[in-house]
Amino acid sequence: MAKIKSTTEEESVEDSQNGKFAKKEITGVIAQHIGTGKNAKDSFVWMTITWSFRIALTISLCFFAQSFFDPTYGKNILDSIIKVWSIFVPIITLALGYAFGKGK
Repeated sequence: MAKIKSTTEEESVEDSQNGKFAKKEITGVIAQHIGTGKNAKDSFVWMTITWSFRIALTISLCFFAQSFFDPTYGKNILDSIIKVWSIFVPIITLALGYAFGKGK
């Protein structure tokens, strides 16, 4: 079984001013991408919001494009788009509520 490496490691680094060794935290690949601590939490919230908008918009545009190729589908396009956004709007509002409503 393979060992999973931690996202943060400590390394002994020599301080150039006083010649002593100090522990320095090295961030992993995931931490470099999303940040650490509070920044990581906020990063996940904003990624959730942006990806929800992108996915819902893409699906809505696909429904809109389909209405040009299938004229009978044009009658139900509004219902389909409402169903798509009814899935993603609660996710977006939940993420916004977490981002702006959390206490300091």
